[in-house]
Amino acid sequence: MFMPTDTPDKAERVSQTLLRALDILDAARGGPVALTELERRLGLTRSTAHRLASALVDRRLLTHDARKGYRLGPKLMDLGFQARESTSLAAVAQPVLDGLSQTMEDASNLGVPDGDHVVYIARSPSRRRVAVRHQVGDRNRISTTALGRALMLDASTESWTAYFPDEPQPAAKAIGAAWHFDEAGDCIRCVAAPIRDASGAIVAAVSLSSIPQYMPEDRMALAEREVVEAANAISRRLGWGWET
Repeated sequence: MFMPTDTPDKAERVSQTLLRALDILDAARGGPVALTELERRLGLTRSTAHRLASALVDRRLLTHDARKGYRLGPKLMDLGFQARESTSLAAVAQPVLDGLSQTMEDASNLGVPDGDHVVYIARSPSRRRVAVRHQVGDRNRISTTALGRALMLDASTESWTAYFPDEPQPAAKAIGAAWHFDEAGDCIRCVAAPIRDASGAIVAAVSLSSIPQYMPEDRMALAEREVVEAANAISRRLGWGWET
């Protein structure tokens, strides 16, 4: 049976109504906002502002206080929690890890803190003949990894010194990345940068692992920049960096 489709004019009106409703939600981000302020800020008539705000209240996306105005509602908290729970950090990070390894040809890793250890939860392999290999599920001490140093960048001076007594914390914080060199043991060079969630807290770190022959001094600055950019890209996918 033939079903009539929406006309372009109707579709445009629906789209405009949706955008105005989203603008109202955005206007309430900073706290209670009065109906008159919504009118002024969004250029809406009183009837339109009231109609849209009331619809959002009905959906629990806004709440209304007769004295203070409209504020974000409990449904948004529920949606935000569900979105956070359904977002896998490893899944979000994997394309970025793959891109980092493709660009630098070295192994990249994603690690999260677990007590005094770092747990590897995702990786992208090296493209080199000789490679540094970590497996998902591997654990290393925070004190012996670049990942651990990146995870500790926001820690107190006392906590940092307990793990890294001979390394200055301000230098690593200034560049937003940390290095670890194991020249005597496995001859590994690693650089790592922190990953932040929407609150700005460090929740994970990304690293690039190589050996000296592939990571000479003149290549280290490039590696550092690429790792920081990768960490920031993952952080943005987790909501970090948006204006509040």
